[in-house]
Amino acid sequence: MADGLQFDEVEHEYRLDGNVLPGVTTVLRPITAHEYRAVDRETMERSALLGKAVHKLIELDIAGTLDEDPLDDSLRPYLAQWRQFRAQSGFQVIHSECRVHSARYGYAGTLDLAGTLNGTRAIIDAKRTAAVPRSAGPQTAAYRAALAELYDGEWQVSDRYALHLTPERWRLVPQKDPNDLRVFLAALTLHNYLEKAA
Repeated sequence: MADGLQFDEVEHEYRLDGNVLPGVTTVLRPITAHEYRAVDRETMERSALLGKAVHKLIELDIAGTLDEDPLDDSLRPYLAQWRQFRAQSGFQVIHSECRVHSARYGYAGTLDLAGTLNGTRAIIDAKRTAAVPRSAGPQTAAYRAALAELYDGEWQVSDRYALHLTPERWRLVPQKDPNDLRVFLAALTLHNYLEKAA
């Protein structure tokens, strides 16, 4: 999607024309660290692995290439909830696991889902956490700003959501705080300041 943007999976590093751009989740790390400060490291690592697996199964399901036979039993309820969400909400996928960047602000990221919901453009970030983190607001605002920039403003007016998936249900949580982009940009400013000082 974003011409010239490269992503190194191992280093989790975005590059544009040879320059490293901070990723959205990296920029928000101080906020997420604060949110999950009471959770032990082992639990966080297990949760992160499950979250990656759920994201991958959504991506493959959208592409129509998901092989369900070898799917781990722990993932099957998430797949069922994802499919139920699509069927009940009518969400139409335009982009899935889409890499975007902002030349204006100098960051990049991979948004989970962008499409239409109830006739309106929508950006959705899938969350498999116990509760939707507050960082979902700044995260989706950053993705919206980057997508709008890449599409000459077309996505500037789009709804933002966190899709909270649990084994028992799905819930779409609107992200409406008008300060979300400001929070993200403040975190980006701090990130860049600390990187220059290092």
